[in-house]
Amino acid sequence: MDARVNKPEFPSRPTPNPDRRTERVSRDVAVAPKKEYEDRSRSVRASEPGQNPTTWLREAYTNSSRQMVCQMCREEMPFKKRDGQYYFEAVESVNTLPFEHHALYLALCPLCAAKFKELVKRDPSALDRFQTDLTSASEPSVSVRLGSEEASVRFVDTHFLDLRTILRNSSGEQ
Repeated sequence: MDARVNKPEFPSRPTPNPDRRTERVSRDVAVAPKKEYEDRSRSVRASEPGQNPTTWLREAYTNSSRQMVCQMCREEMPFKKRDGQYYFEAVESVNTLPFEHHALYLALCPLCAAKFKELVKRDPSALDRFQTDLTSASEPSVSVRLGSEEASVRFVDTHFLDLRTILRNSSGEQ
């Protein structure tokens, strides 16, 4: 069953004494620290691919019914922005290469993007396994382990060929 159809029970946390709680929160707010801001120096990536990954992915993963589809869950992206374009995340699939290219990115819905970033990109062995599997894949779908669940990333043929070529050339394979 689809989790979006069967929603979980929303938690119930009744307040036994609303007046006492209101007083306590009012006291807490009166002594709460003020927000402070400071300037901090940080390093940010200044380079970007020659072709905009978002535009490229939007075109590649929009079907003939004009629905944009997530590469992992294969569901329609969950909503459209105010400008009418689907909201999705262009997630860099492999961040170990020393150059930029639009084909290095994946078109993922917000939930799949969070899973991929947390459970693949932040785990060096999972990222290496994904890159190795993608490099050796003969079909445009690559299995990926997301914690305790098994998933796969599906590619349109052009994206699959481009990304596999980039990875093979970067690793010295031909």
